[in-house]
Amino acid sequence: MSGNNGNGNGLIDGDTFIQIKPENGYDGFEGWGTSLAWWGHIVGQWSDRNRQDEIMDLIFDADKGLGLNIIRYNIGGGENPAIQPNTLRPGGDVPGFQPEKGIWDWSADEGQRNVLLAAMKRGADIAEAFSNSPPYWMTISGSVTGAEDGGNNLREECYEEFADYLTEVVKHYKEAHGVAFRTLNPLNEPVSNWWKKGNIQEGAHFSLDKQMDIIKQTARSLQLKGLTETAVSAPDENSVDETLEMLHGYDEETFNSLSQINTHSYNGVRLEEIRKLAQEKGKKLWMSEYGTGGTGPHDHGDMTSVMELAERVITDLRLLQPAAWVYWQAVEDESAQNNWGFIHSDFRHGENQYEITKQYYAMAQFSKFIRPGSRILCPDDRDSIAAYDAERKQLTVVVHNREGQRRIRYDLGPFVPDGTTAKLYRTSEQENLVEAELFIHSNKITVNLEAQSVTTVVVSNITL
Repeated sequence: MSGNNGNGNGLIDGDTFIQIKPENGYDGFEGWGTSLAWWGHIVGQWSDRNRQDEIMDLIFDADKGLGLNIIRYNIGGGENPAIQPNTLRPGGDVPGFQPEKGIWDWSADEGQRNVLLAAMKRGADIAEAFSNSPPYWMTISGSVTGAEDGGNNLREECYEEFADYLTEVVKHYKEAHGVAFRTLNPLNEPVSNWWKKGNIQEGAHFSLDKQMDIIKQTARSLQLKGLTETAVSAPDENSVDETLEMLHGYDEETFNSLSQINTHSYNGVRLEEIRKLAQEKGKKLWMSEYGTGGTGPHDHGDMTSVMELAERVITDLRLLQPAAWVYWQAVEDESAQNNWGFIHSDFRHGENQYEITKQYYAMAQFSKFIRPGSRILCPDDRDSIAAYDAERKQLTVVVHNREGQRRIRYDLGPFVPDGTTAKLYRTSEQENLVEAELFIHSNKITVNLEAQSVTTVVVSNITL
């Protein structure tokens, strides 16, 4: 903390001074999202509709909850019923729509479908479909969990058939449920070699050449069926660097088959490089999956995962500059004994019961206040991100602080507030989205940051 000595500029010695510059940033932010794999399969089948509605409100309602507006719907492959015992984790046993070659079952996957429709009812307005694995009967190993050796698992003669399967699901959802998936991704972390038979989740390795095959087949299938509202996204690699490596290997036809580049940001450092490539190719860029929590036991007061999440969001928005930022699964299995997820529920035994985690409030620090359509701003401070919503006349600044208590000052620059106060929201070890009031002096805001905290400042009725 600083002392009481001024420095002649209206600052206090030891303060961090940061200017908000509207020219430093990017437009086109579409919002925040979550995958429905695998929690949708579980929560969507809860018998207690009131509890189900509570979860839906907490995640998708902009007033009552996080206000996530982007959904990634998992088109399940469906495991081989002959494999007993089934090794898939609770929720991960997503039913497929084609349990046998030539047989379609559109009643399948009721749980995830219920969540998808409930989310859209609450304002979710962008939907993407994606696949973890082809149906088991299209695979070499006979299982949706992967190949025996972690290699390619889609039979050579099934590439066109797999594309047809995915696009037929997209077509059915449009015709039967009025859901127009904007993008369809046939891949998930495809270059990874951990998709081996006996896994606890669906997964499929696709080498570079096979990625290009299925991307082009999927694009052709959409076109042949007249599904012009849906385009192809890829490759959803685990690492930003792996995504970039695959993209550099794609031929022109494959790139032309894509409308959107998806990457996960669990690993990798080449964020700015992939951003520039997307801009050069004229492709939308999504951070389509990230989650934090590791394998340690649940600790709802744990700030480690909170700080990791906040740092990841801020780093991605500053360097990757994606149009969307999507968390893995918003609800995690309590019995899995890890700290993933915004909400925990026992997928095996605890139907209708749930707990809100610290990560939920960390996500709220961003998603409740930085809304779709905002211009993302990048102050000269790696711990801060800002956003200006011209339609709502709202300026939002979010900062995470791993250090001890310190003070930071933001200069609003050319932004002109209509009043003299701003709102502050903070999540720390002892606080969950606690609200306070700040004063604006000489177009500057002073914020006292608690140790291990995420702080959001919201200035309303402000113009540029």
